[in-house]
Amino acid sequence: MSFEIVDGHAADALVPEWSDLVRRVGARVAARPSYALNWHRALGRGRLAVCAVRRSGRLVAVAPLHLRNRLGVQTLRFPGHGLGTLGTFAATDSNALGELVDGIATSGMSLQLAHVDVADPLVAALRRSPLWDVDLEVDEQGLTIELGTGDGAATLRGSRTLKTLRRLERGLANAGTPAEVEVIRDPEHFERRWHDIVAVAAAADEHTGRDNFCGPPFASFTKPLLEAEARAGNLLVVGLVVGTRWCAHEIMFHTGGVAEMWMARFHPDVRRHQPGQLLHRWLTDHHTELGIDRFDFMVGTSEFKSHWANGGYRVGTVVATPTRRRGARGMIELAERGSDWVRPARRLVRDVLRPAGRVG
Repeated sequence: MSFEIVDGHAADALVPEWSDLVRRVGARVAARPSYALNWHRALGRGRLAVCAVRRSGRLVAVAPLHLRNRLGVQTLRFPGHGLGTLGTFAATDSNALGELVDGIATSGMSLQLAHVDVADPLVAALRRSPLWDVDLEVDEQGLTIELGTGDGAATLRGSRTLKTLRRLERGLANAGTPAEVEVIRDPEHFERRWHDIVAVAAAADEHTGRDNFCGPPFASFTKPLLEAEARAGNLLVVGLVVGTRWCAHEIMFHTGGVAEMWMARFHPDVRRHQPGQLLHRWLTDHHTELGIDRFDFMVGTSEFKSHWANGGYRVGTVVATPTRRRGARGMIELAERGSDWVRPARRLVRDVLRPAGRVG
């Protein structure tokens, strides 16, 4: 085994092996180079730090991270720290994963990992290692839709809900604006619909206080990410078209039999048509042909998600410091408390300076 930390051009050179590894092990989107490198180029702060383990020269484990200084403590975080995407490391087996976490420990750097599935083997590997002091705080929940052969919307929702959706569809059809679902998987189709996706996202997020990931500055991350995932065959976007108008969409990343439901938006004008309900009914009824048996809502709960979900998992934040770095945890916690004061001011300045206009 050999351990290394790379950034810059060395990280770019790692992409073919890195992409092959995450494809073989079925890692989440946040572990892929498409996510980590595009985030760092567009939005990243600190220095990129891709930690890698090789066995007989072959890449067997990778941790996409970035380095921040927390009051003198060098701390590694997931790309997109705190933005709601589940982070993880990718490894072919437990030995490779163990070598990866131990290699990071010997570097002397700490870990501050937001949004980790508590059942992720990464958590167990950190706890097993004598080189780490590990603190895990369970602070969120993830919900899932688990579907077997023959399951669909009728398995998850009551007859009254499904009857209401059929009535809404009939009303739209009778008005000459039938509702249809459009599926996007390839780069060319995605490019044709990008402006429609941008328009719906802008309308949906306006005056909500949410970050619009299809508008500046986030679109410089989002669009290259979605393009890369489409080229790799992992992108799945379903849109609701009412008449000829794109009105709502669900953006997902498809890995094996799992669809990570990354972002859903609908235009406020069509709220009365229950676009989210219509899209979820279609997705669950067509999960077999899509090759999906698990829809993962990722971080956070809501009344809407709870109505459809039939499974779930716990999500937490991991703060791990090398056992030889006494006092590192206290400095990280102090820096985080200070950030609680700084973040609102930084967000206000960003919103004031954010340029207006459409994203191309």
